[in-house]
Amino acid sequence: MPDKAIVDADYVEHLKQLIATEYVPDSPTHDLTHLARVASLGSQMCATEGGDKLIVASAAWLHDLHRDARRAGRDFFLAPEQMDERVKGYLAKVNIPGEFHSDILEAIHYTDRFSFSDRPIHSTIIEAKILRDADCLDAIGAIGIARAFSFGGAHGIPLWDEAAFKETSVYTQSDRPSSTLQHFHDKLLRLSEELETPTARELGRRRSAYLESFVPQFIEEWREDMASSTSVRRLKSSL
Repeated sequence: MPDKAIVDADYVEHLKQLIATEYVPDSPTHDLTHLARVASLGSQMCATEGGDKLIVASAAWLHDLHRDARRAGRDFFLAPEQMDERVKGYLAKVNIPGEFHSDILEAIHYTDRFSFSDRPIHSTIIEAKILRDADCLDAIGAIGIARAFSFGGAHGIPLWDEAAFKETSVYTQSDRPSSTLQHFHDKLLRLSEELETPTARELGRRRSAYLESFVPQFIEEWREDMASSTSVRRLKSSL
């Protein structure tokens, strides 16, 4: 009988190749390198948290299909559940056994569930928690900052609109943020508290600290620059 790990790796490799030829990300934020990082992190976390690597890795490569730039409607946010038929089609193409499909779908659905959002978390399988934790880890720290501004640039979202800034309570995922920095407050700064596995919480400490230090530094520099601009204009007008 073939070794399960080898067979599973073969399934995932075929799925990876399929997605590489058929997936068109809406921005570099959700590109193939993001999928690869989430798949790698998720597989590493399975070693410490348990869970089936085939489920986690397969779901990782498929979890952002709702971010495909060619999707119908061009909505700002499309729920992962709306991609179920496409997901099942890909799983069938690479012959991943049907017994894994429902768990892979559940893991994908769970990636956009947050306690602070209009799509709250629920009780779920360990593979779903691992996948969402891996996805969240890639959204905080230095890479998370880079991804946030890359997404904002691709979608014409300003860096910051101080006049439009607001404190948020419930994060509504379909709402377009007034600025990328607003998105930090709406979602990214809250993610470290959402991590569910001990491994992710440990990995997230340093990344979260970096993210939290970035925001006040950004605001300080922004206000310094704008104050300087005002001072220069005043100086010129007095001459």
